[in-house]
Amino acid sequence: MKFTPDSILSLIATAASLFVFLLMLQESLALRKGTDPVTNSVRSLVRQFPRATYAVAVLLGMVLGHLFWP
Repeated sequence: MKFTPDSILSLIATAASLFVFLLMLQESLALRKGTDPVTNSVRSLVRQFPRATYAVAVLLGMVLGHLFWP
């Protein structure tokens, strides 16, 4: 099995889309029940660890830049 830049980007996009879909689904269900959605916890977690969030963003940018640099 060979991983090409296109397949890696596809995997990243698919995983991100699934994650966003699940967050939206959970938020809709939480609003229906009247409870707090998970996105509030994710937001507070990201604000609690800004350096780790920045490091993940830089790593993702490095991977995408490496795959698509001509």
